[in-house]
Formats: sequence, C-alpha cells, structure tokens
Amino acid sequence: MRSFELVMAILLWITTAWRAVKVWGKGHDRALWWTFFGLAVMMTLRLPAGRALDQLTGIVDLSYLLKHLSGGVLSAAALLAFLRKVSGQQDGSPVVKRLRVILPLATAAIMSTLFFAKLQPYETRAIFQDPAARMALLAYTTVFLGFLTLSLLAGTRVCLRWSRKADERALGWGLGTIGAGLAAGVAYALVRIAALIAHMTGDGILPGDLDDRVSTYLLMTALLLIVVGSTLPVLGKLRTWGKRRRALLALRPLWLDLTRPAPAVRLDSPRGPTADRLDPRDMLGRLYRRTIEIRDAALVLGDHAPADLRERARRHVEARGLTGARAAVAAEACWLLAARRAKLRGEAPQASRDHPPVEGGRDLLGEISVLTRLSDAYHSDLAHEFADTCDRLPEPQP
Repeated sequence: MRSFELVMAILLWITTAWRAVKVWGKGHDRALWWTFFGLAVMMTLRLPAGRALDQLTGIVDLSYLLKHLSGGVLSAAALLAFLRKVSGQQDGSPVVKRLRVILPLATAAIMSTLFFAKLQPYETRAIFQDPAARMALLAYTTVFLGFLTLSLLAGTRVCLRWSRKADERALGWGLGTIGAGLAAGVAYALVRIAALIAHMTGDGILPGDLDDRVSTYLLMTALLLIVVGSTLPVLGKLRTWGKRRRALLALRPLWLDLTRPAPAVRLDSPRGPTADRLDPRDMLGRLYRRTIEIRDAALVLGDHAPADLRERARRHVEARGLTGARAAVAAEACWLLAARRAKLRGEAPQASRDHPPVEGGRDLLGEISVLTRLSDAYHSDLAHEFADTCDRLPEPQP
C-alpha cells in the first residue's frame, strides 16, 4: 500500500503541475487546480515526508492537521466550486455565496484551535489515554469529517445529476466517475468516524488494524476515481485536437501546391514537414488559416481558368462516369491543376472575375470535408490526365 500511495502522490503532483501551466497566468478558473494541490499535499504528508515535517518543526503530529486541512477542507471546498461551475449551476444568493466561503474557513479554524489547544503534545495513539484530549479528538474528527461528508454528498449529487445532462460524452463520463469517487470518499468518512467511536468504547469496528486498512483503500479508490474522472474531459479535447492535426497534415500537400504559384496568400512562410507535424500549438487557428489560404489561392488560380477550360474539365469528369457533387469536386481539381501549371509557366491570366465561387462547407468541419475530397481528386490520375491534355494543346493566339 505504501508503494501505491507513493505512486498516487507522484500522479497528483504531475496533475497539479500540468494544470498550473494551463490555468495560472491565463485567467482560467483555478478551483480544480486547488483541488489537486490540496490532494497532492495530503498524499505527500501521508508518506515519510509527514514525519520529517513533524520532526523539523518540533510540533507533534503537525502533518496530521495539515493533511486534513489540505486534503479534506481545501480540496473538498475547491472541488465543490469546480463542480458547480462545470455543471452550470447558479451561484445563488449573496448569503449562500458567503456561506460557501465561511463554512470551510470556520471548519479549518475550529480544527486548528482544537489541535493546538487540546491535542498537543500527545502522539495520536496516546490521546486515547487522556479523557479531555480524547473528547477534543472526537470533536475535531466530527467537525472535519462532518464538513467533508456534507461537501462530498453535495458533490456526488451534482455529479450524478449533471453527468446525464452533459452535452459532451467525455464530460458526462468524467462527472460520473468523479461522483463515484466522491461516494467512496463519503464511505471513507463514515468508516473513519465509526472507527474512532469504536476505539473510544472498545477495540474498533474490525479486528486489529483492519478498519484502518479499509478506510485507506476507500481513500485511495476515491482519489484514483477523482483523478481519472477529471482527466476524461481532457481526453475528449485531445481527440478533437488529434482530428484537427490529421486534417491539417492531410491538407498540407494541396496547400503547398496551390500556394506555391500564389505565395501572397500565405500569412507566413511555409515550414518544413517535420516542424509542421511536431508543432502542437494552436491547431484550430492553423487549420482555419490553411483552409482560407487554399481558397484564396484557388481564387488567384481562377484567373488562369477561363470558361472553356472549366467546361472541358466538366466534360472530362462526366466522361469518366462522375455525377453530382463528386463531378463538381473532380472538375474543380482538374482545372485547378491545369491553371496552376499555366501560372507557373508564366502565362497571362485569361479568365474574368465573373465566375461564381466554388461552393464550400458551411462551417469548418464542412470545409475540411470538401477540401479533403478536393485534395484527393487533385492528386488523382483523373486530374493529371486532364492537365497533361491541356499542356499539349496549342497556346491561344493573342
């Protein structure tokens, strides 16, 4: 179990560091970051680092207090704030807003007061030998676990309610998984308070230290589910990012071919394929820019595609049995390739600007779909046969 706790602490610190890069300095909501920060501190203090802190400060069981304040009070309050926001719940009246701040602060103040006033300088196990300290420990645990249970129950209710209403499947699954983790946290709190009362009246609710092991398993289960649940929506975003990246790379050959004879349409100079492939930044903006530049280059090349060239392209694809939308895309690819070659040869524009624009997609996804089909047609044998035929035709007389 100690090895698992170490792995969980490392995982929580990695998550905390990753979210710090994402939210700090960008004006994003930081509630979830505070949640993972508090949980990471709590898990660290459960390791030998907690005992080292006690020895360094000379305050007996200081790590005991700090891990409860960070992992129980801070994380529970921050997670509840995050869940209210992500589920779209209203903040409520000013009184409710103030209570959401006052309640965790009051809980932390009561716990700290009881700890320093009555639970020092005892070790945790020695407290049971002093009636006053034992009652202080009971009050401390009741306040702490009471706040934790109420927070987790409220969070569980939010998760289970809004997981079914989430617009995105990944968000719904994430909220449901977090809700299961919070339910495990409630079970942990109930086991802990039952074990404490049983220790005060007898030997515990389970033989030996089994109640401690059960509560530890419940705590680890809760933490693991919360981490996984908060990561699931990110997986949905990664999937969207991956689709955009694939579209960006798929359109690169068409974009390079069409913008080479019309370099003025490029916002930036083209980079090498490796740099384009490895750069993870602003995938949406780069994809928008690529589709726009392809269409702008097509407009420029349209000056080299007079009406008779477009008509020959239409007859060429229809002779191959293409009809409807497929024929329109294939014909555009044919005259684009022929016009590109003409412009690269330095031929003067021959077409007027009165040609209707080629129909594209209604949104980015639709435009990507249209341009992907155009790219396939542009690099097909059909388009190259047409362009080769145009190259063999005699140049028009001035």
